[in-house]
Amino acid sequence: MSLTIAARASAASGSPLALLGLCGFLFASRIMMSKMALSAGLQPFQLGAFGNLGAGLCLLPWLAASRQRIPMEPEHLALYAVLGIVSFAAPTVLSYFVVERVGPAYTSIVYCLSPLLTMSFAAGLGMERMFLRRFIGIVLGFLGMLALVQQQLLQINVGQPVWVLIGLAIPVCAASGNIIRSAWWPKGTSALAFSCGASLSSAVMVALMAPVFEAPLEWRFADSGILSWILALSIMSALSQLMNFRLQQVAGPVVFSQIGYWGTGFGVLLAALLFGDVLTSLSLAGLACIVGGGVLAKRPRKA
Repeated sequence: MSLTIAARASAASGSPLALLGLCGFLFASRIMMSKMALSAGLQPFQLGAFGNLGAGLCLLPWLAASRQRIPMEPEHLALYAVLGIVSFAAPTVLSYFVVERVGPAYTSIVYCLSPLLTMSFAAGLGMERMFLRRFIGIVLGFLGMLALVQQQLLQINVGQPVWVLIGLAIPVCAASGNIIRSAWWPKGTSALAFSCGASLSSAVMVALMAPVFEAPLEWRFADSGILSWILALSIMSALSQLMNFRLQQVAGPVVFSQIGYWGTGFGVLLAALLFGDVLTSLSLAGLACIVGGGVLAKRPRKA
């Protein structure tokens, strides 16, 4: 299966919209696999640390075969550290607390704000031009996302407004990571090398924070099922990370930020195909809005 996905990834690498669809599919698949792995006995920070470590280790042989290397200059190491904190560690910790106090529905929904924030940051910093078609596309995708999660909106617990506000830092972190990757992409570095370095740094950051939230000495590894899930997630995460970085490289931060929309859409489709969930007319309308928004939000062709 991984070879098939890799072949499709190679074919899609020249099309930002095709790459966005592939990244969304990998995003949804990884979320479903993560949920099953947690049900099998892995702990959240164990999953984050070893999933990212495994992804980086999976990419290293590919990196060596292509005669590339991870940039290791001081400024690059600082970049990996910042991305590990902003893009992975901080949202993980915030989600840990917000889920407990406000509920998982709100935590998943705030990610809807990431494309809107990314577009605003990119326009404000002069990285991406703001134009009406793109604005309509991002808003259309946002509405499509809300249509898909409309049942979850009713489950939000707004009884703790302070934590509701704190939860807004999650999409701010995601949008900031999108901007940082584009603005400080190491010169001459491929998506393969950058994604490999970022995966390994994220693993280190999560591992350093893990003792605050979990008991690493109680992490289970002897069970063959646990090891199988770590291996499967490592491979899926490696493919996902590589395609994500390639998408950001060719399409920019605003298009990249829509992965969450497309991932949710694919999640709805996979749930219908694998678990018999019913696709309502509202769900279909939401999926259409997400695809239409992706088409409208892409970069204009250069003359």
